[in-house]
Amino acid sequence: MALNFKRLETCDAELLLHWRTDPDITKHMYTDLIEPSLEKQIAWIELMQKREDYRGYMIQNAGVSVGFLCFNDIDFTHLRCSTGSYIYSRSARLQYAVTLHTYICNYVFYQLKLNKIINYVLDANEKVVKLQSLHKTRLVGHLKQHIYKNNEFLDVHIFEQLKDDWCNQKQHFSLEKIKAAFNDWDGA
Repeated sequence: MALNFKRLETCDAELLLHWRTDPDITKHMYTDLIEPSLEKQIAWIELMQKREDYRGYMIQNAGVSVGFLCFNDIDFTHLRCSTGSYIYSRSARLQYAVTLHTYICNYVFYQLKLNKIINYVLDANEKVVKLQSLHKTRLVGHLKQHIYKNNEFLDVHIFEQLKDDWCNQKQHFSLEKIKAAFNDWDGA
């Protein structure tokens, strides 16, 4: 498996904008971009790079970007964060959707040294809702009519993953393999 994660840079803006405006991706996101442009995408990346509570990565397969991963609302006081991700091509989704969670959890619990991941998933994103259950994350809430998008209200599921629960699960990859997959693990 050649999965790796490269910290988001402005040179990724064009590809990220293409993905972010694709209907198959945006239908599972809280918002759609208003008047998207390369300049706005570059400005957004530059803004995110300055934030202490956010880290963005390009998900790569053998060095070729196939998706996007972010750690947001990073809270070093209460030791928690949220994550978001998408893998653009169907073939890459089939290949990596299940294993991506392992990389996310290990990064949060061992690199960021946090205790909890909280994820908010649109009800309409049925595959990710099922994946959360497969990964033994705990469903802790369901927000009715929480997001208004495309003239309709959407529900949101809230899931949590605790470090203790994660550590008690069978690990399919060594921590060394996970560390090596992030281009900035030691310097993040």
